[in-house]
Amino acid sequence: MKINLSSFLQGRFNIFLCRMLGWRMTLFYMSILGKLYFFFNRKEKWKIKRAVKTVFMDHKNSSEIKSITRDVFRGILFHYYEKIFNAFSANETWKTFFRTHIENQGITYINQALNKGKGVLLITGHLGGVEFIPGYLALNNYPVTIVVKFKTNRLREISNQRAGEVSARFIDPDRTPNIMKAISENLKENRVVITQCDEIDEWRPCRNKKIDFLGKHIHMDKTINILSKRCKAAIVFGAMHRDSWQRYKFITSSWEEMTKQYQRSMDMSIGEVVLKFMEHYIYKFPEEWYQWKKYSNLDIFAPTDVATETPASPVLEPSLI
Repeated sequence: MKINLSSFLQGRFNIFLCRMLGWRMTLFYMSILGKLYFFFNRKEKWKIKRAVKTVFMDHKNSSEIKSITRDVFRGILFHYYEKIFNAFSANETWKTFFRTHIENQGITYINQALNKGKGVLLITGHLGGVEFIPGYLALNNYPVTIVVKFKTNRLREISNQRAGEVSARFIDPDRTPNIMKAISENLKENRVVITQCDEIDEWRPCRNKKIDFLGKHIHMDKTINILSKRCKAAIVFGAMHRDSWQRYKFITSSWEEMTKQYQRSMDMSIGEVVLKFMEHYIYKFPEEWYQWKKYSNLDIFAPTDVATETPASPVLEPSLI
C-alpha cells in the first residue's frame, strides 16, 4: 500500500526523533523528509504544481507562480509540523505557545453568538494553523467540539487525553453512528462546534445549485446548508492565519459581517457564502492551503453542460487587517 505524506511524516520513528531533536530542529528535519517524500512521489508533486498554476495563471506571471508554488510546498510541510507539535508537545509547552504566539481578531463574534444560547457553528478550512483552533479556544475557556478523523489510534488516544484537560470534545466519524445528531446535541448544549467547508472528499453535491470556486464551475456542496438548517445555530467563519514565523492570528467573522462584505449574499445560501470566504483566503494566502493536491477532485462536481472559465480575479474581499 502506498504511504501518503501524513502517514510518512507521522511515523513512530519520526515522532520519536522529533521529540529527541526538540521543536526548533524538528521543522528543519521535516523539510528534509518532505523533499525526500516528494522526490519519490513526483506524481503528487506534479498535481500540486499544476493546481497552483491553473488557479493563478490568469492572475500572476510565471515568476510569481514559481514563488507561490515553492511557498505552497513549505506551507504543506509547516502544516504537518504544526500537527505534530499540537499532538505531541508537552502540555506546558503547548499551553505556553498558545498564550504567547496567537492573537485574535473578532473573537467577540463567538462571545456574542454564544450569548444567544443556540450554539455556534464555527466554519473553517484546511488553511494555516487550523490544527490550533480547538486548543486555542479551549485554553481560553470556550466549550469546543470538533469534527475530526484520526489517522491512527495512537493519535486518537493522545488527542482525547489532551482534550480531557481542557473543555474540548471530539466527534469522530469513525466512531459516531450519526454525525448530524452528535453535532446537533453539542450545539444544543451551547457549544462551539468546528467544521470545515473545504473537505472535498466528503462533499455532497446539490444538483440545482452551482458555484464558481477557484476557477471551476461546480455543483455546490450541501453539507453546511443542511447543518445550518437543522441546528439553527449562529454561524461564524474562522481562520488561523499563519502570520509569520510561529506567529498566528485567529480571525473570525460573524454571519452579519460576511453578508455586509459580500453584496450578492442576499441571493446565496450560507454554504455558498462561507465557501466564497474560504476561496478569498486561498487566493490571498495560497501557501497556507494544504488541499492543493485535491484540486483536480473538483472536476467530479463540475456540471457536464457548462464550460469552465477561470474568473479574472477573486470576487470576495473580506478584511483581514
